[in-house]
Formats: sequence, C-alpha cells, structure tokens
Amino acid sequence: MQDAIKAREDKERMSFEAQAYANDIVPNARGAAARQLQDAEGYRARVIADAEGEASRFTQILFEYEKAPEVTRQRIYIETLEAVLATSTKVLLDAPESGGGNVIYLPLDRLMERRPSTQ
Repeated sequence: MQDAIKAREDKERMSFEAQAYANDIVPNARGAAARQLQDAEGYRARVIADAEGEASRFTQILFEYEKAPEVTRQRIYIETLEAVLATSTKVLLDAPESGGGNVIYLPLDRLMERRPSTQ
C-alpha cells in the first residue's frame, strides 16, 4: 500500500517538475524565435535599403556619365584612389619635370614618430 502511495506521489511530483520545466523552456524558446524573426526582418530591410541606395547612386552616376563621360570617368578614378589610399601613411610623389622617371617616397609614419613632442 505504501509503495502505491509513494508511486502516486512520485508521479505527481514528476508531473509538476515537467510542467515547471515546460513553463520555463517554452516562453524562452518563443522569445528566441521572435528575436530571430525580428533580426531577420531588420537584416532584410537593411539589405533592401542598401541595394536601393546603390541602384539610385548608379543611376545618378550614369546620368552624369552620359552628359560628360571623360569628366565622370576621371572623377570616379580619383574618388576610388582617395578611398583606397585614405588609410595609407606613405606618400609617393611623381616628379615629371625631372624627366628621369624618379619617384620620391616619403615615409610619413616614420617621420611623425621621430618628430619631438612639443607638448
């Protein structure tokens, strides 16, 4: 008789533990799923906005290119060089007047390190 009562109590205890576990896990899983959906929607919106912005930029450049192809080509070239060389600490100077084809190299990063502090 005591074994039957103990078994019934164990069954009820395990049922309560299982319910408590479900009450803890299910809302967390739903919250994680909702967060992932929101992240995905945000990513989708960002990618679409970036693509639309790039398409608009391309259309504007195309319009300007059709008006003045050489000027636009030069501007794109210069802007690209500026973007690529923006983080460079080195400067190369071409001196076409000398006629020798020499290129002057200025290691500005090292020159700045050697400069004494005036603080």
